Amino acid sequence: MDKESIGIWKLGLFVVFGLILFVIAIYFIGINRNLFGSTFSLKSEFKNISGLKVGSNVRLSGINIGTVHKIDFISDSLVSVKLLIKKEAQQYIKTDATASIGSDGLVGDKVLIISPGVNSKQVVKDNDIIASNKTIELEDIMNSVNRSAANAEVITKQLSDFSYKMNDKKGILSKVMTNQDFANSIQNTIVNLESSVREIALFSPKLNDNKGAISKIFNDKEFANRLESTIENLQKSSNELSVFTANMNNEHNMLTKLMTDKEFANRFEMTFKNLETSSDQLARFTSKINNKNSVLSKLIDDERLGESIDSTITNLESGAKGLNELEAAAQNNILLKGYFEKKKKAEMKNKKVNIKK
Repeated sequence: MDKESIGIWKLGLFVVFGLILFVIAIYFIGINRNLFGSTFSLKSEFKNISGLKVGSNVRLSGINIGTVHKIDFISDSLVSVKLLIKKEAQQYIKTDATASIGSDGLVGDKVLIISPGVNSKQVVKDNDIIASNKTIELEDIMNSVNRSAANAEVITKQLSDFSYKMNDKKGILSKVMTNQDFANSIQNTIVNLESSVREIALFSPKLNDNKGAISKIFNDKEFANRLESTIENLQKSSNELSVFTANMNNEHNMLTKLMTDKEFANRFEMTFKNLETSSDQLARFTSKINNKNSVLSKLIDDERLGESIDSTITNLESGAKGLNELEAAAQNNILLKGYFEKKKKAEMKNKKVNIKK
């Protein structure tokens, strides 16, 4: 075989070997990107994908189950990420699963991590959308570290100030540690507080006694209502007493005049003396009235005298009536008729004279 044929064979073997390597590479890349085999799609939405890119791995419980297939903008603040996942992993992803973005190592490539749901029993379907969690960025961690360092600086400064104040001889803590009298005073205060706590402990069962007044205030509604009513009445009484005292202090008030106006007080004293005299006379009069031998007492108590007076009054009425009848008969008598006519004319004449006057 000549040299030309050997070169052709070598070239052919090289090309075949290269094709075999290319096919193997395509196969592994296809497997890695789920280009071969049964798959399904899921979607999730993020405000920030933090460097996630097409082809990034999708993991479930630390196992690669798919890749990021497509990334699209929904709005200026929302990004949609489409995932291509192996079919056999579908049964482990529930509808309440969540997606988050993590790193492959501390500073490695970004990966999308799916957390399987725990409450739902329903498995996701093709093209379902699962919820997303906010990604914790390295920048956020560094900001948090910076804030912690700043807080630590403030705390150390405050501790320094506190230690300086502790070493100040005029400070309370310094006195507690160095001044024996001050320490004894604090100890006595604590002893008194303990004694007060014991007294309160002895007093509290009395408060909880159902028969006690304070316990009734909290537990007995009727007692509380009565107490409230009593307080309201006291308030009304205090208001009325306030009005009464205001009236007492009025300069036109009788009591004020009695205390300040001497002339009014003298007149008031004379009035009481006159009332006293009148009451004495009234007492004497009533004593005479109650005397059995007095006429008024007999009129009130003696039935016989009362009947006699009634009979006398009846007879007087009858006599007056007879006199009237007798006078009427005399006026009609022929012998006396002229007398009565003269008398009547004289009366008429006197009336006319009085009218003229």
